[in-house]
Parts: sequence; structure tokens; C-alpha cells
Amino acid sequence: MPSAAPDNHMILALLALVSPQAPEAPDFRVQDLKAHIYFLASESLEGREAGTRGGHLAAQYVATQFRRYGLEPLPGQDSFLLPFEAERRTCYNTAAWLPGTDSSFQDQVLVIGGHHDHAGLGGGTTGGMGFPGEIHNGADDNASGTAAVLELAEYFAAHPTPRPILFMTFSAEEKGLLGSQAFLHSDVLPKHKMRAMLNLDMVGNSENGYLFVGGLGTALEFEPMLAPAFEKSDLKLELKEGGRAPSDNSSFYEEEIPALFFFTNVHPRYHLPADDPEHIQYEGEVEILKLVRDITVAIQNFDGPLTFMEQPRMAVPADFGKRMSNHMRRIAQMRRQKGKLGIDTGDPTRGGLAIRKVREDSAAEEVGLLSGDVLVMVANRKIQNRDDLIRALGPGRKGDLIDVVVLRDGERLQLQATLK
Repeated sequence: MPSAAPDNHMILALLALVSPQAPEAPDFRVQDLKAHIYFLASESLEGREAGTRGGHLAAQYVATQFRRYGLEPLPGQDSFLLPFEAERRTCYNTAAWLPGTDSSFQDQVLVIGGHHDHAGLGGGTTGGMGFPGEIHNGADDNASGTAAVLELAEYFAAHPTPRPILFMTFSAEEKGLLGSQAFLHSDVLPKHKMRAMLNLDMVGNSENGYLFVGGLGTALEFEPMLAPAFEKSDLKLELKEGGRAPSDNSSFYEEEIPALFFFTNVHPRYHLPADDPEHIQYEGEVEILKLVRDITVAIQNFDGPLTFMEQPRMAVPADFGKRMSNHMRRIAQMRRQKGKLGIDTGDPTRGGLAIRKVREDSAAEEVGLLSGDVLVMVANRKIQNRDDLIRALGPGRKGDLIDVVVLRDGERLQLQATLK
């Protein structure tokens, strides 16, 4: 069934606290990036999984910022939110239109985008690598890219270019690039009008000024056109021609739209609950935004068409595979430390969640839990169903002490179990 629409009253209340206040002619500022990222990666959005309340709040936040910048919905649309269905849930892409200053170029659109969804509470098809039930805040992946799209939208709203720009954030990227594919298949903007696409995915972890830019071979004109921007930048750039990557630029490449991919590489917090806002390299992201701004200006001022070129190789950093292998080894080691209570549960009851079975030699057996007990609280979380129990046990490691409150024969008992 489709999930509920965004909670407008809540989002407006939150926005009053976090919306950055920009000067008359904005440039890129650390405090604005922080405002965006700390909101998008806050615990209250519960990891922004596509089709959930948190995912909807992220989309509504982006839409509210677009409106604040004075942008318009995509022509023919009455909202910045573009709904689509994924895994039997309603999800929302966002899209904001900035007309060009030259009316003769209105069919030559540059798309600047990044995905706003993340791994939610882990498990399922989200790609979360923490334990199920843990909030995956996704500050780098991809609150950083969403914040970058917003900062670029604000900048170019004050500094329009001859050709139009469509600013977008996508949902359901973590489920297989579903949001960008839905947009391209919807024909709300005919594909032949899209001149190029810039994709910002994980641009908040610039170690020592590093940035990867892929897709340079997807347009014949890209490399000579963009060389001055690269030479001007102080970033340590790794440039590749390949057109495919594990991100939304691939959806545009598959439709023969030249697309660039901006990426600061995987890191030990990738797809884990520890991907939090305090780890973002904000000054580094400001430098990345300056480069993307210069690239945008170069593309928008370039006279003549962009010639799409097939580049089927993957566009990822040279050490991407090694980093991912090391990361997965760390994940495997972490999973061996997962603590368990050792119960099977039955149906929810009026008071909580019934215990159907207590396993032998388990933490539950050692603390004296019995079949038929009704779980009321676990690790200070109220238990009403199995999802609540998963959330409560999610962060638990072997040896952790957790409080467990049960009802037994009408009596409320408080126990302390050591996870095994």
C-alpha cells in the first residue's frame, strides 16, 4: 500500500529551526552545508529510506528550500515533488526549474542531481550494513550530495545561465537507482531536451582535498571544455572517462545523456550507522562546490551540442575495489560481535509482545525469561511489535547489558540481561 504523504506541519516546524539564512548574493558557506546535512542526517528522519516517513520528510525539506530560493516546479508540474511507485510504496523525487536567460536555448537542459534517500533502519533492500534496527543517518551518503544540489540551486538562482537548469534529488537510489529511472521513463521532461547531467553522490569525505570525477568520456566535448576548470581547482582530482557507476548518473548514461559523477570515495563509515554529520569535511565540500559551479558555467556557456559517446567501463576510483573489500571484511568482523537475546516471539498482545520460546543457553534463559512472558520494554524502548524489538536490540553487542521489562501472570518484572 502507498505510504502516507509528507507531514507538512512537522516539516515546517523543523524548517523554522534549521533553514540556513543566505545573503543577497550567496556563495557556498560551511554553515549552510551544516544546516542542510545536520537536518537530513538527523535521527528524526530515521535514515531516509525511500517510501517511509523519513524519506518523505527529506523530499519535503528539499522542496521547501527550492521554494525559498525562488525556483519553479518543472514546467507542466504543480509541485516540486514528483511521486513514483517503488516496492509498493509511494516515493518522491524532487525537481526545481531555473529558466535560462536566453529563450533560444530552453530545450538544452542541464540536470544537476543527487539522491536524498539512504538505508533507513538497515536490512531489506536498502544496503544498510549495520545491524537491522539501527538508524543509518547517511550524512555522506547522501545528505552531502543533497546539500550540494541545494547550495548549487541557491547559487544559480542568483546567477542564472543562458541555458536552463533542472535541480533534482532522487529517492530509491539505494534500492537500485529506481528514482532516477522512474524520472527518465516518465517523460515529464523529454530525454532529448536533457543536454547533460551532473551527479553528486558522497561528496562530503574529501580526504586531503581528493575528488573523483567520472564520466569525462561520455561527451566528446567534455575533456577540452572542462580542462580550464580542472586546472583552476586546488583539489586533488582523479579523472576517468567511464560512463557507468553505482549511482544515478548511470541511469542518464543508459539513456545516452552525457553524465559526470562526483564522488569522494568509500570510507570506514560507509552504509553504517556511524555515517554522521560530525564526520563531514565541510571545507572540502565547499571546494568541490566551487569546481562544480565552474563546470556548470562551462557547460552552460558552451555553444554547440554535446556529442554522446559510449563509455561502458565503470567510473570509480582506482582503489575503490580495495577499499570495498577491506570494508566488507570489517563488516564481517562486526557481525560476529552481534549480541542476541535468544527468544522467539509470538503475536502482539494488548500489553506488549509475547515470548513464544526461550532458547537454551541464551541470554534470555540466563536472566530467567520464560515462554509466555510478555515483553513490555527492552533497552528503554517500548515494545508493541516485532519491529520495536528489532529496533531495541539493533545496537546490541555481545556482553552488553540491557534492561528487559516483562509481564508475567499480571506482575511487572524488571530484569537485566547480558547479550550473548
